[in-house]
Amino acid sequence: MDLQLVLEKGVLSALNAEGCALFLVDSAGLDRKDIRCLQMMHAKHPDCGLVLLADDDRTAIDVYPCHPNALVPKPVTYGGLDAAMERCFGYWQKGLRWLDLPAQHRRVRIPLYQLYYAEAAGRSSILYRAGGGLQVNCSLSVLEAQLPQPPFLRVQKSFVVHLGAIRRISGGELIMCNDRVISVARSKLRQVQEALASYRRARSTEEG
Repeated sequence: MDLQLVLEKGVLSALNAEGCALFLVDSAGLDRKDIRCLQMMHAKHPDCGLVLLADDDRTAIDVYPCHPNALVPKPVTYGGLDAAMERCFGYWQKGLRWLDLPAQHRRVRIPLYQLYYAEAAGRSSILYRAGGGLQVNCSLSVLEAQLPQPPFLRVQKSFVVHLGAIRRISGGELIMCNDRVISVARSKLRQVQEALASYRRARSTEEG
Protein backbone atom coordinates (compact mmCIF):
# COMPACT_ATOMS: atom_id res chain seq x y z
CA MET A 1 0.00 0.00 0.00
CA ASP A 2 1.01 3.04 -0.66
CA LEU A 3 -0.12 4.89 2.42
CA GLN A 4 -1.41 8.33 1.53
CA LEU A 5 -2.06 11.17 3.95
CA VAL A 6 -4.48 13.74 2.61
CA LEU A 7 -4.78 16.99 4.56
CA GLU A 8 -8.01 18.91 4.09
CA LYS A 9 -9.43 21.98 5.76
CA GLY A 10 -12.96 23.24 5.73
CA VAL A 11 -16.44 22.62 7.03
CA LEU A 12 -16.76 19.05 8.29
CA SER A 13 -20.03 18.50 6.43
CA ALA A 14 -18.18 19.13 3.15
CA LEU A 15 -15.39 16.62 3.82
CA ASN A 16 -15.71 13.17 2.30
CA ALA A 17 -14.46 9.99 3.96
CA GLU A 18 -15.19 7.84 0.92
CA GLY A 19 -12.28 5.45 0.36
CA CYS A 20 -10.50 6.49 3.57
CA ALA A 21 -9.12 3.86 5.93
CA LEU A 22 -8.50 6.40 8.69
CA PHE A 23 -10.02 9.85 9.16
CA LEU A 24 -8.05 12.17 11.46
CA VAL A 25 -9.90 15.18 12.80
CA ASP A 26 -8.56 18.05 14.91
CA SER A 27 -11.01 18.42 17.79
CA ALA A 28 -10.17 22.10 18.37
CA GLY A 29 -13.31 24.21 17.98
CA LEU A 30 -15.70 21.34 17.27
CA ASP A 31 -19.29 22.31 18.09
CA ARG A 32 -22.48 20.27 18.34
CA LYS A 33 -23.10 20.57 14.59
CA ASP A 34 -19.62 19.21 13.85
CA ILE A 35 -20.12 16.32 16.26
CA ARG A 36 -23.38 15.42 14.51
CA CYS A 37 -21.53 15.49 11.18
CA LEU A 38 -18.92 13.10 12.56
CA GLN A 39 -21.62 10.81 13.91
CA MET A 40 -23.29 10.67 10.49
CA MET A 41 -19.96 10.15 8.75
CA HIS A 42 -19.12 7.28 11.07
CA ALA A 43 -22.51 5.68 10.47
CA LYS A 44 -22.17 6.09 6.69
CA HIS A 45 -18.58 4.76 6.56
CA PRO A 46 -18.30 2.02 9.22
CA ASP A 47 -15.10 0.71 7.64
CA CYS A 48 -13.35 4.03 8.21
CA GLY A 49 -11.57 4.52 11.53
CA LEU A 50 -12.13 7.87 13.23
CA VAL A 51 -9.15 9.36 15.09
CA LEU A 52 -9.54 12.62 17.00
CA LEU A 53 -6.70 14.89 18.09
CA ALA A 54 -7.74 16.04 21.56
CA ASP A 55 -6.53 19.16 23.42
CA ASP A 56 -7.38 17.80 26.87
CA ASP A 57 -9.56 15.37 28.80
CA ARG A 58 -12.54 17.71 28.57
CA THR A 59 -12.34 17.71 24.79
CA ALA A 60 -12.23 13.93 24.81
CA ILE A 61 -15.44 13.85 26.84
CA ASP A 62 -17.13 16.36 24.51
CA VAL A 63 -16.41 14.31 21.38
CA TYR A 64 -17.29 10.95 22.95
CA PRO A 65 -20.72 10.92 21.16
CA CYS A 66 -18.75 10.58 17.88
CA HIS A 67 -17.56 7.16 19.08
CA PRO A 68 -13.98 7.71 17.90
CA ASN A 69 -11.79 4.65 17.46
CA ALA A 70 -8.84 6.46 19.02
CA LEU A 71 -7.88 9.75 20.63
CA VAL A 72 -4.46 11.35 20.25
CA PRO A 73 -3.58 13.87 22.98
CA LYS A 74 -1.97 17.16 22.02
CA PRO A 75 0.78 18.01 21.54
CA VAL A 76 0.89 15.10 19.13
CA THR A 77 3.86 12.84 19.73
CA TYR A 78 5.12 9.81 17.84
CA GLY A 79 4.24 7.60 20.81
CA GLY A 80 0.68 8.94 21.03
CA LEU A 81 0.12 8.57 17.30
CA ASP A 82 1.69 5.11 17.27
CA ALA A 83 -0.64 3.95 20.07
CA ALA A 84 -3.66 5.30 18.17
CA MET A 85 -2.58 3.57 14.95
CA GLU A 86 -2.21 0.32 16.88
CA ARG A 87 -5.82 0.58 18.03
CA CYS A 88 -6.90 1.34 14.46
CA PHE A 89 -4.77 -1.36 12.81
CA GLY A 90 -7.84 -3.25 11.61
CA TYR A 91 -9.07 -0.21 9.68
CA TRP A 92 -5.63 0.53 8.26
CA GLN A 93 -5.32 -3.12 7.22
CA LYS A 94 -8.63 -2.96 5.35
CA GLY A 95 -7.28 -0.04 3.37
CA LEU A 96 -4.33 -2.03 2.06
CA ARG A 97 -4.25 -3.50 -1.41
CA TRP A 98 -3.66 -7.25 -1.34
CA LEU A 99 -2.60 -10.08 -3.59
CA ASP A 100 -4.67 -13.22 -3.10
CA LEU A 101 -2.80 -16.10 -4.75
CA PRO A 102 -2.67 -19.92 -4.75
CA ALA A 103 0.43 -21.40 -3.12
CA GLN A 104 0.83 -25.17 -2.94
CA HIS A 105 -2.49 -26.43 -1.52
CA ARG A 106 -3.55 -23.16 0.06
CA ARG A 107 -4.04 -19.49 -0.71
CA VAL A 108 -1.92 -16.63 0.60
CA ARG A 109 -2.75 -12.94 1.03
CA ILE A 110 0.12 -10.50 0.72
CA PRO A 111 -0.10 -6.70 1.04
CA LEU A 112 1.27 -5.14 -2.14
CA TYR A 113 3.54 -2.79 -0.21
CA GLN A 114 5.50 -5.81 1.11
CA LEU A 115 6.46 -7.07 -2.35
CA TYR A 116 9.96 -6.09 -3.51
CA TYR A 117 10.00 -8.05 -6.76
CA ALA A 118 8.74 -11.24 -8.38
CA GLU A 119 10.76 -13.78 -10.35
CA ALA A 120 9.50 -16.27 -12.92
CA ALA A 121 9.95 -19.93 -11.99
CA GLY A 122 8.51 -21.91 -14.89
CA ARG A 123 4.73 -21.82 -14.57
CA SER A 124 5.09 -20.44 -11.06
CA SER A 125 6.52 -17.25 -9.59
CA ILE A 126 8.61 -16.47 -6.54
CA LEU A 127 7.61 -13.37 -4.57
CA TYR A 128 10.40 -11.68 -2.62
CA ARG A 129 9.63 -9.74 0.57
CA ALA A 130 11.52 -8.81 3.71
CA GLY A 131 10.94 -12.34 5.02
CA GLY A 132 12.43 -14.01 1.94
CA GLY A 133 10.94 -15.80 -1.07
CA LEU A 134 7.50 -17.37 -1.41
CA GLN A 135 6.57 -19.53 -4.39
CA VAL A 136 3.04 -19.16 -5.74
CA ASN A 137 1.19 -21.20 -8.36
CA CYS A 138 0.88 -18.32 -10.78
CA SER A 139 2.92 -17.40 -13.83
CA LEU A 140 4.75 -14.09 -13.87
CA SER A 141 2.56 -12.82 -16.71
CA VAL A 142 -0.63 -13.59 -14.80
CA LEU A 143 0.84 -12.00 -11.68
CA GLU A 144 1.96 -8.91 -13.60
CA ALA A 145 -1.62 -8.32 -14.76
CA GLN A 146 -2.69 -8.02 -11.09
CA LEU A 147 -0.01 -5.49 -10.17
CA PRO A 148 -0.51 -1.71 -10.51
CA GLN A 149 1.90 -0.10 -12.96
CA PRO A 150 3.48 1.98 -11.54
CA PRO A 151 4.90 1.24 -9.01
CA PHE A 152 5.51 -2.24 -10.47
CA LEU A 153 7.41 -2.64 -13.72
CA ARG A 154 8.54 -5.57 -15.88
CA VAL A 155 12.28 -5.03 -16.30
CA GLN A 156 13.08 -8.20 -18.22
CA LYS A 157 11.53 -11.54 -19.15
CA SER A 158 11.93 -13.05 -15.67
CA PHE A 159 11.42 -10.12 -13.28
CA VAL A 160 8.79 -7.61 -12.21
CA VAL A 161 10.05 -5.12 -9.62
CA HIS A 162 8.59 -2.51 -7.29
CA LEU A 163 10.22 0.82 -8.12
CA GLY A 164 10.36 1.71 -4.43
CA ALA A 165 12.51 -1.37 -3.72
CA ILE A 166 15.27 -0.26 -6.11
CA ARG A 167 18.26 1.11 -4.21
CA ARG A 168 20.07 2.30 -7.32
CA ILE A 169 20.78 1.55 -10.98
CA SER A 170 24.35 0.60 -11.83
CA GLY A 171 25.00 0.28 -15.53
CA GLY A 172 22.34 -2.10 -16.77
CA GLU A 173 21.62 -3.61 -13.37
CA LEU A 174 19.26 -2.86 -10.49
CA ILE A 175 20.61 -3.04 -6.96
CA MET A 176 17.58 -3.94 -4.87
CA CYS A 177 16.92 -3.06 -1.23
CA ASN A 178 17.80 -6.65 -0.19
CA ASP A 179 21.09 -6.46 -2.18
CA ARG A 180 19.84 -8.70 -5.00
CA VAL A 181 21.22 -7.65 -8.38
CA ILE A 182 18.76 -7.84 -11.28
CA SER A 183 19.80 -7.21 -14.84
CA VAL A 184 17.59 -4.99 -17.00
CA ALA A 185 16.79 -5.83 -20.61
CA ARG A 186 18.74 -3.42 -22.82
CA SER A 187 15.55 -2.40 -24.61
CA LYS A 188 13.91 -1.49 -21.28
CA LEU A 189 16.75 0.35 -19.56
CA ARG A 190 15.66 3.88 -20.52
CA GLN A 191 12.05 3.09 -19.58
CA VAL A 192 13.17 1.83 -16.17
CA GLN A 193 15.38 4.88 -15.57
CA GLU A 194 12.56 7.28 -16.48
CA ALA A 195 9.97 5.36 -14.45
CA LEU A 196 12.24 5.33 -11.39
CA ALA A 197 12.98 9.04 -11.67
CA SER A 198 9.26 9.82 -12.03
CA TYR A 199 8.39 7.59 -9.06
CA ARG A 200 10.99 9.26 -6.83
CA ARG A 201 9.84 12.75 -7.84
CA ALA A 202 6.25 11.84 -6.98
CA ARG A 203 7.27 10.40 -3.61
CA SER A 204 9.37 13.45 -2.83
CA THR A 205 6.41 15.72 -3.60
CA GLU A 206 4.09 13.65 -1.38
CA GLU A 207 6.54 13.73 1.51
CA GLY A 208 6.97 17.33 1.27
